[in-house]
Amino acid sequence: MQLVFDTNVLISAALGDGFCRKAFEIATKKYALIRSSETFTELAVTLEKPRLQRFLKEEDKIDFLANFLILSKSVEITEKVYASRDSKDNMFLELAVSADAKTIVTRDADLLVLHPFKGISIITVSDFLRSY
Repeated sequence: MQLVFDTNVLISAALGDGFCRKAFEIATKKYALIRSSETFTELAVTLEKPRLQRFLKEEDKIDFLANFLILSKSVEITEKVYASRDSKDNMFLELAVSADAKTIVTRDADLLVLHPFKGISIITVSDFLRSY
């Protein structure tokens, strides 16, 4: 089963948030965590933001990005989606639709309100941990 984690969840996992870190570990061991070039770029750019620098050492950031690249599968976007009230979130919907993913894991209300979207479950980290 293929899963999409949004940037917020991945950043929280990188920062060591217990729930997000556990969800990330489960997803990479038991399922196929997927990414697109756009979602990976957003993750890398967000990790560079000054507000995160005091919480994450450069070495830890590089390690997380490298592990994410190794442990996730790159997917080419084949379908554009314009469904989210926050247009920046459409990339996660596009990724899920293009890869025929079953689930998006997020903390973003703009995505959560779309559940289900074209047969894709959009759930919180807590829901993921309870269900998978």
